[in-house]
Amino acid sequence: MKRSIFAFFIIFTVLIIIGCDNYGEEKYFNGTQLFYTSNVTEREADRLGQFLIDWGFADGEYKTVQLNKTGNTYEFRMVVKTGIENDPVFRDVFRLATIELSDGVFDGANVDIHLCNDRLKTLSVVPMMRF
Repeated sequence: MKRSIFAFFIIFTVLIIIGCDNYGEEKYFNGTQLFYTSNVTEREADRLGQFLIDWGFADGEYKTVQLNKTGNTYEFRMVVKTGIENDPVFRDVFRLATIELSDGVFDGANVDIHLCNDRLKTLSVVPMMRF
């Protein structure tokens, strides 16, 4: 009996650990939850957070975003309502936002916007395109 309880406890613990998503370190900027991964610095996350406030994105309403970097490209990952990732008007707005983020936060570096579900899984990527 003790052995089966112990085995159950071990299996339960492993499932909890596996099931937990690690989105990175967490900060809040005027209602916006910002996670940032180990691929970016806290300073970069703070610059992004302040930019989101100044830009009016962080407006007191609850939102979730994540900052990551793959190679030389920053990834601004944001939770969106399902379906928005397929809307061409919103995609154009997000495409313009890549340039704003690049110039306003990341000193001209490449930025892609990842439109994500509520678990920060990518639904669609809006790549940066300079005009």
